[in-house]
Amino acid sequence: METTTSQRGVLNPEEAARHFRLTRYAPSADLAHLVERFWFVEWDLRQPFTQGVVTHPSVNLAFEPHYALVFGVVTGRSDHTISGRGKVAGCKFRPGGFHPFVPVPAVSLTDSVASLEDTFGAPGDLHERVIAARSDRAQIAVVEGFLRARMPPPDPQVELVGSIMRTILGTPELTRVEQLVERAGMSSRSLQRLFREYVGVTPKWVLQRVRLHEAAERIAEDPDADPAMLALDLGYFDQAHFIKDFKAIVGRSPSEYATMCAGPALAA
Repeated sequence: METTTSQRGVLNPEEAARHFRLTRYAPSADLAHLVERFWFVEWDLRQPFTQGVVTHPSVNLAFEPHYALVFGVVTGRSDHTISGRGKVAGCKFRPGGFHPFVPVPAVSLTDSVASLEDTFGAPGDLHERVIAARSDRAQIAVVEGFLRARMPPPDPQVELVGSIMRTILGTPELTRVEQLVERAGMSSRSLQRLFREYVGVTPKWVLQRVRLHEAAERIAEDPDADPAMLALDLGYFDQAHFIKDFKAIVGRSPSEYATMCAGPALAA
């Protein structure tokens, strides 16, 4: 099982790394069409720390010592405060990948949090076994066993969502829903219905979020990057709209975020 190095979605990743360990693992091959990755956050802090995250169009299953929760897609800014010592084990499903396990409209889960029991019915002692497993790989094995026992039959709609997501991620110049409709070869209404049922957010939201992920990552890597050129590269008609979208999610303007990423940080 391979680890992945992606930090996409984590704001100011260098500062984050000073406060907690984030490890991401690719899933086993038989689950890779439904699960994007497993993730683990572990910390030991003297002072509380708040981490901002630019969320993905995915459902997450998270295990903490005292509870396990299912998080639908979070459409706004997501901040998480950690303190003391702790660990969270998570499973991030691919866009559309959670729906076959719990076949309710994905939009009904958006911006909501539910217990493991409320979502899966009777999950048995899954939570207790995950926490008892302790090591990352052992915990992954427990979760993968749980998912395999509930493996849904192949769903062509999940494959379609996956194909559309690969098109979005692999085509930076794709910035408008009209372009996506043409690429997908389906009507706008059908595309909207598909995303509502399987992903939980609109195609427009996904297109914008992918651009903001790219923007935050590029600014963190190069705080001196020209915001005007970055806005143009990401398909914005003008810098003002880019700044507005970026600030709405990140909580800072691109220039303020660049300053934060470039500035000195105190270790915990």
